[in-house]
Amino acid sequence: MTRRRIVRAAGLALLLLLAWLGSGYIGAQRACAHDPRFACSPRDSAHAIRIADPTKSWAFYGRLAPGQHDRYRFHLQRDATIPWNLLVEKHDATDPARPVATLTTASGRLIARATLARAQAFYEPFSGIDYLSSPPVRLHLLPGRYHIEIAMQGPGSAQRYVMAIGAQERFGLWEIPYVFGAISRIRTRGW
Repeated sequence: MTRRRIVRAAGLALLLLLAWLGSGYIGAQRACAHDPRFACSPRDSAHAIRIADPTKSWAFYGRLAPGQHDRYRFHLQRDATIPWNLLVEKHDATDPARPVATLTTASGRLIARATLARAQAFYEPFSGIDYLSSPPVRLHLLPGRYHIEIAMQGPGSAQRYVMAIGAQERFGLWEIPYVFGAISRIRTRGW
């Protein structure tokens, strides 16, 4: 009799866990604009962050002091049009330090630059944070290897930034618990 109760309780717990993960998976498809990742700034070329698929919607969260850099890299197998922009929290508007992002080919040819010179206000419901955003850029890229460098320029204190790239909202079932934890970390500004 006791063994039967244990099996039923374990089955019910497993069913509830699957329902929770399933509802998170369905909700994430609608509610999350980007797959959040953390840069562990600063990052040099030898330790560049690899963007596995730049067509997928990503948001990379970093924190840099003036003069520091974060570097990213990705490889495209076929032509793609990819949205890209840079953000800082709106309450950091008085800090004179600003991130600047450059996208180059593997050979170093400049493709695009994202700055906050003409910043636009942007509220992100998923994090509950007001941002200043660079004007969004739609990159039309050919197959090849690319590098992104984000550099904090100007005097001031260390500042958080967000680099958003890609548009396709895709989350695997096993990514959902990570996304919930990442959202909590973003809302508490723990990066």
